[in-house]
Amino acid sequence: MLLGIALHGLISFIPGGGGGWAVQDTQTNVMFGVAMAAIHGFRMPLFFLISGFFTMMMLRKRGMAALLKQRFLRIFLPLVLGMFTIIPAVWAVTIYVGMQPQSSTATTKAAAAATDHDNVKTDATVDESIWIAAANGDVEAVENWLDRGGDVAHAEDDGSTALHGAFLFGRFETAELLINAGADPEVKNHRGESCIDMLSAPWGITSYVAGLVQVSAEEEDVLGGRKRIAESLDLAATIHIPTRGSVSDKLQFALFQFPVTGHLWFLWFLCWLVAGFALCVSAGRLLRIPRPARWLSASAFRYVWLIPLTMIPQALMSGDGAGFGPDTSIGLLPMPSVLAYYAVFFGFGAIYFDATGMQSDVEPVGWRSWFAVLASLLVLFPIGLAIRSQHAGLGNLASLFVQASYAWLMTFGMMGVFRQLLSRQSQTMRYLSDSSYWLYLAHIPLIIYAQYWVRDYPLPPFLKFLIVCVFTSIVLLVSYQLLIRYTPIGTLLNGKRTRPKAASDRTDSVATDSEPTTPAGRPQRAEGSVA
Repeated sequence: MLLGIALHGLISFIPGGGGGWAVQDTQTNVMFGVAMAAIHGFRMPLFFLISGFFTMMMLRKRGMAALLKQRFLRIFLPLVLGMFTIIPAVWAVTIYVGMQPQSSTATTKAAAAATDHDNVKTDATVDESIWIAAANGDVEAVENWLDRGGDVAHAEDDGSTALHGAFLFGRFETAELLINAGADPEVKNHRGESCIDMLSAPWGITSYVAGLVQVSAEEEDVLGGRKRIAESLDLAATIHIPTRGSVSDKLQFALFQFPVTGHLWFLWFLCWLVAGFALCVSAGRLLRIPRPARWLSASAFRYVWLIPLTMIPQALMSGDGAGFGPDTSIGLLPMPSVLAYYAVFFGFGAIYFDATGMQSDVEPVGWRSWFAVLASLLVLFPIGLAIRSQHAGLGNLASLFVQASYAWLMTFGMMGVFRQLLSRQSQTMRYLSDSSYWLYLAHIPLIIYAQYWVRDYPLPPFLKFLIVCVFTSIVLLVSYQLLIRYTPIGTLLNGKRTRPKAASDRTDSVATDSEPTTPAGRPQRAEGSVA
């Protein structure tokens, strides 16, 4: 949960806009994109495995009825409440930030670069903004950029070129300029999408992207422009261009792509996974299916079947997970491939509990755990980054294998490392564990505003990132202590907490106040937390 704050805190410092994030800082560094991919590649897989582990533990200890009641209180109700409070707050802050004038520093740099006709080499700032110019159909800006030696192969952080933007928004004139300058319509971004594929993008997705990057787009103009582009390339008969008002496109977007759940998507996924878990357990009992053999999950043999199994749903994804790791699904209905991907981790966590229980061999500690983490970060991850753009043949197979291996090795390695480092009682860690659920639920509006607040300051991006995360965490920790922990909201999220009453009773009250709970569902006395 806390790592999620860091993940969202660094997005504004990624060159190229961080995939349509609300804030783009004036100071960026490519290492933020690398860090995001490293975190994204294992964080939620590990979370869902732990969720499945403690879901099975609660079932074995308290039964199905108590499990479903607890998940309803800890997952479904916070999700519903968050949809009417936190998500609107995210939208409000995003709209507010989007309405503010662009960074004066960035504007000055872009203007200076655009008017420097003696400098033949293209300025990086101009390169990064050319996608927007092409997407807006700004012919003059694209012509000036080309006259100054602009590289038509220049790609944003997600691998998209200016021609991708022109094709997506049906800008015939800027597309023609770029193609005449040598731009390749078949070049692909990190999601494996060519510029030509942009012509088939549903209007709902196009409209959503337009809102994120603040590009003016009318459906009739966009679709008409795409048709002109397709005709100029003799592709009109071979590709599907959505028609205006296509019911199927709008329905697909409304159900799967419209960002209804936002960063609370994981709660919605847990609702589906717990429901599936209950059905599978009930069916298993009815058919008297025995529990899986212990060696399937508690020995190294697990890698033999887990990695190939994980590769299957990942192969069906579009590849928008920062170019590395699983996709993100924040719509009303989960993307089937993404849900199936996390179901593998959740399901394994469930059978893992049956194989190990709460015994000391839940995961080996020591050099093997450290080796797994270091091998993942220093070997698998760099290889994965190098081949993540492979989307066909053996290259694609190798990319899927490396990403799945990274997720599993990091998951098991982290479990062992944390058992070794944090196996003793710690009131501080217990408190952070309790608070982490609230911190994650409420952090996005604060993160966005803090990023906007520091956006224009000429400070190193790493320092600004630290300021954003520390400021957000402090504000949320204070709010947790004063407004959440001992209130009905805190009881809903983590169970009852009793406020210490006197120094003489501190020992007893601390024991009552700090019953264990984790965002992945470890029960505290009779009840557990989110997952």
